[in-house]
Amino acid sequence: MKDKYLKLKKFFDLYTAEFNLAKEKDQKNIQLKIDHSKRVTKDMEAITADMPLSLDEKYLAKIIALYHDIGRFKQYKKYKTFSDYKSEDHGQLGLEVIKENNLIDDLSENEQNIILKAIKQHNKADLNREIFNNEQEFLFARLIRDADKLDIFNIFVERYKTKSQKDYIIKLSTEPEITAEIYNKLLNKESINYDKLETINDLKLMQLGWIYDINFKESLELIKERKYLEIIYNSIDQNKKADHIYQQVKKYLN
Repeated sequence: MKDKYLKLKKFFDLYTAEFNLAKEKDQKNIQLKIDHSKRVTKDMEAITADMPLSLDEKYLAKIIALYHDIGRFKQYKKYKTFSDYKSEDHGQLGLEVIKENNLIDDLSENEQNIILKAIKQHNKADLNREIFNNEQEFLFARLIRDADKLDIFNIFVERYKTKSQKDYIIKLSTEPEITAEIYNKLLNKESINYDKLETINDLKLMQLGWIYDINFKESLELIKERKYLEIIYNSIDQNKKADHIYQQVKKYLN
């Protein structure tokens, strides 16, 4: 599996290099997804380092991590957006890229199913246990969701540190409000879709609530070590609702 990972890593580099877009802004967005995929692979390595997995399983997890967003490149070239709502499901597009290029045909049927199911499900609001054929498929689907979220935390946290918001906050009010629906969903530890957000504070509280969708203690330890929740909370316009949610997620984390 290590040899397979190295071959797929080489293909990833060659494939993504083909997306050499004319406009600087577009090429920058392509590079963002290349960098994200590589950081998610490193986070996957960190999450699984001390898990009781075989070496082959750890490399299988790294393959999923590197390829989880492979559909993003075709998506952006065609639609000039990373919004699935405005274009196509990038998880499904990723499956098409893998199948069109026969990337995993030499793996066992079970290994292929693990990779394809994990990539297809990584961007869903929630995981439905019933759609998985076995515990191994379910395990790897949860692993990629954790690794992906770790880097999404990282991306936003780095921007909050520099107070840079204009390049990623789109059509959200800067009023220091928290929508009642968002607040109540977080109190009940429910998932939230982006289309429900109205304010920047809604976005930040939703990100605090991502902690409830983290599957493994190893991932939680990395979040705690990197102080992601603390940094997000400190960037919020403070109020009682925000403090209440923060204390709840901090208690959950600990």
